Amino acid sequence: MSRSPVTIRSGRTRLHRLGGLSLLAGALLLGGCAGAIRLENEVRSYADWSAGAAGESTRPAPGDRYRFERRPSQLQSPSLQQEALEELARQALERVGLRAAPEALPAGAALPRWTVELGARSIRLPYAPWDEPARPRFGVNIGIGHVFPHGSVGIGMPLFPHLTTPYYQREVSLALRDARSARVVYETQASHDGPWSDNPTLWAALLDAALQGFPQPPAGPRRVVIEVPR
Repeated sequence: MSRSPVTIRSGRTRLHRLGGLSLLAGALLLGGCAGAIRLENEVRSYADWSAGAAGESTRPAPGDRYRFERRPSQLQSPSLQQEALEELARQALERVGLRAAPEALPAGAALPRWTVELGARSIRLPYAPWDEPARPRFGVNIGIGHVFPHGSVGIGMPLFPHLTTPYYQREVSLALRDARSARVVYETQASHDGPWSDNPTLWAALLDAALQGFPQPPAGPRRVVIEVPR
């Protein structure tokens, strides 16, 4: 069986029209094959490393520490999902040279240079945007009751229902602030969509795509392709 990666494309990309039954069958077939999922992430990043008020550079150095900041809505319980997302972000930020500060700093320790604000959203659609709602494709009439002068009474039953599979849209956003000035010096956003349900591997890939090119990303929107194991 082929080990070619399967592509998850952005919702802004024009895709072939597929029947729901075909999509479901393909997902089931691929689920039993070794290989990789090819994620096509749409990314927008912006950096402003201009000098601060005192003239010092605001560009981060490898090993710089940061702490997470949560918005009021993110402080509400339960916060397990936010905590899990922050753990994935810690790993992604470490890969680009930043380290999370401990929650309890030792007495006299310097405060982290940076703060990170993290956001995410996931939307589950009943079927892909180019697919059709579930409806019967074929039917048969089954006679019931008595025979009347004009024929029998019948009911229609689907022979092969048009099956659909759920479709997911995901997005993460990350803002890095200079803790001394509270100025946002880096912000990035990444999104992708596809027929695979939420799992940590897909979110980790999305965060890696969002941080690709840090601290000086390419200007303008771009597509970042990341392959993850199935």
